[in-house]
Amino acid sequence: MADIADLPVMSRADTVSLGFAGFNDVPHKAIDVPDGAFTITAKTSENRRVTFCFMGKSYDGPARFVDIQFHDRGTTIPNASDGVSPTFNAFAVTGRGRHVTDSRPLDEAHKPSILVLLMDEAGDEIGASRTLATAHERSRALKPAAASRDRDRRPGQRGPVGPRELDRHPPGRGREA
Repeated sequence: MADIADLPVMSRADTVSLGFAGFNDVPHKAIDVPDGAFTITAKTSENRRVTFCFMGKSYDGPARFVDIQFHDRGTTIPNASDGVSPTFNAFAVTGRGRHVTDSRPLDEAHKPSILVLLMDEAGDEIGASRTLATAHERSRALKPAAASRDRDRRPGQRGPVGPRELDRHPPGRGREA
């Protein structure tokens, strides 16, 4: 089990003074995420649950992206592990409040089940695609049945994204959610 310092809830200013990022002037809970795959789970007073799974280029390396899931919308889709994953709505906001990605108008079958936040730096867009490809390769090694299904997937068939597809459709380059 990872050894994590439990910092108290603090103000945004105190959080920033400790070297963490701040967002909005509300109470903050700062967490020093350890290297290796690590999930933070949160629940609201209405029992709405969300998870943040930090992953790296290698299973035990520093986090390079975060898989985010909302678990309580009440809808699911089949996943690569012969189970189901929850679906949810999400949108991304850019300058002047413009929504550049919005899942709300999509049919249920096309709503996201995982939102991947890439923790790359400016200019690393190609490297981010490779980070995802490495993560997908690692997950395939852990789940052989899912790997064979992905390799046998017909063009246009919905399902997990593989590394070759990431090269053809880098994130943010016109690929539909």
